[in-house]
Amino acid sequence: MMKSLTLKLLTSLLLSSSLLLAGDIALDKKVLDFLNKSITTGVEYKLKNVSIVDVQDFDKIAGWKVYFVTIDLDLAGKNKTISIKDKIFTNGDIVSKDFVYMDSRKSIKDDLFVQFDQKLYKKSNLIAGQFEAKNKLVVFSDPLCPFCMDFMPDVIDFVQKHPKDFALFYYHFPLSMHLNSKTIVKASIVAKREGVEDVIKKVYESVFDFEKNKDDKLALSAFNEALGTHITLEQINKKDIIDEMQIDIDAAKKLMISGTPTLYVNGKLDKQRELFANFTKEYK
Repeated sequence: MMKSLTLKLLTSLLLSSSLLLAGDIALDKKVLDFLNKSITTGVEYKLKNVSIVDVQDFDKIAGWKVYFVTIDLDLAGKNKTISIKDKIFTNGDIVSKDFVYMDSRKSIKDDLFVQFDQKLYKKSNLIAGQFEAKNKLVVFSDPLCPFCMDFMPDVIDFVQKHPKDFALFYYHFPLSMHLNSKTIVKASIVAKREGVEDVIKKVYESVFDFEKNKDDKLALSAFNEALGTHITLEQINKKDIIDEMQIDIDAAKKLMISGTPTLYVNGKLDKQRELFANFTKEYK
């Protein structure tokens, strides 16, 4: 179904010759109108929303721009919304779904990312280092993601050893594939509010081994045992706790992040964590 939808969208885009350039609210509205009309709905899904997340000059080809878009779909009978994230190129007259490097046959899309928002340097998300430090790291992570479990203790430990030079900002991004992640995230928020120190570090130093069924009570019990807390299900399901978690999730969505851990170093996406690795070598 998803592949079919993508093909339909691509076909509609290629048939068009009049996508408009960004930089004007009225023109952006026309782009949204175009995209809304380009997606064919069916019995399996209904179009909920189309949004432009970011627009950038496509510097590899003069006169072209890239639109970062999100397409939200409601799945029929499942009470579930899914989001498709994509990038569309236009010079105002021609639209292309992608460009490919001839030598590597790699999609140019892989090198394009939504512009980082400096507002993400929030004191409320600072978990290590000093806010005024010259080097700022922002990480989006899931406490039950195996890759995050390997990475987070290292980055936290590194920043704690060099607090004058680095600031580490942490954003919760529980993935749907990890059924108990939101429970751990909400419990982490409550624990922090209760004054527990180094909550995130302690969470990633713990080993949470759950079955593949969602059991909030089991997950919360494991969290309490690991951190020495007595947090209840009632506490973690309060609206203000859920809202705080959602703020972090929304920040990830605005950057079109789909996986964890995702790291930004001084506003640049460190996809292979090479920038961070260079710092660890420099500060040995």
